[in-house]
Amino acid sequence: MEKRHHSATITIYDRNAAYSLVGEVLHQYANEILLRVGYPMKEQNVAVIFLMLEMTTDELGALTGKLGQIPSVKVKSMTLKI
Repeated sequence: MEKRHHSATITIYDRNAAYSLVGEVLHQYANEILLRVGYPMKEQNVAVIFLMLEMTTDELGALTGKLGQIPSVKVKSMTLKI
């Protein structure tokens, strides 16, 4: 399967409970992550992480599925048409 470029936005609604779990999952896909930008909002206990990825759509589904199973985490992804 062909590798394509994707973007993903991860919203963490409870940093205390989920931030380390999200970090562990992202570490598993470190070779496919081209860009990672995080915006922690400590006062609200929320964080947003934006990713640029180069992987197959199957790998993207596996990544977003793992992240989506973590309580208080929402993921939105999009495949770029380039």
